[in-house]
Amino acid sequence: MDRGVVKGTENGFAYIEMELNASCRSCANKAVCITEDKPARLKISNDYSLKTGDVVEIDLSPRTKLTAGFLLFILPVLLTFIGYYIGYITARTETSGMTGAVLGLIAGIGGVIMLSKLTSGSSYFKPRSVRKISE
Repeated sequence: MDRGVVKGTENGFAYIEMELNASCRSCANKAVCITEDKPARLKISNDYSLKTGDVVEIDLSPRTKLTAGFLLFILPVLLTFIGYYIGYITARTETSGMTGAVLGLIAGIGGVIMLSKLTSGSSYFKPRSVRKISE
């Protein structure tokens, strides 16, 4: 379970600032992580009557965390390599390979953004449970 503090509520949503846990503090990849050393921020549906200042525990399934990690870190890199390969095979020059790699990276980032918008209404990336610890 991850802990966070409700920083605000608005229009039926709660904005939660997650605490950095031990694995985040010691992670070798925190320099490239989106959150760096700052707490991650979540926007969830306020079905739990949360108020500003509430401390909550949020349970995200391991499968959800792995899927999100794959989409953010692996998919763009994978499409970069595929783009390079396709570009190189097409014209057999290093320049075409690099062009393909850049296009693959752009496609990977665009794919992540599109998937984010497509799954925004889905419950897959939502927490399994939210439990208020204190007010």
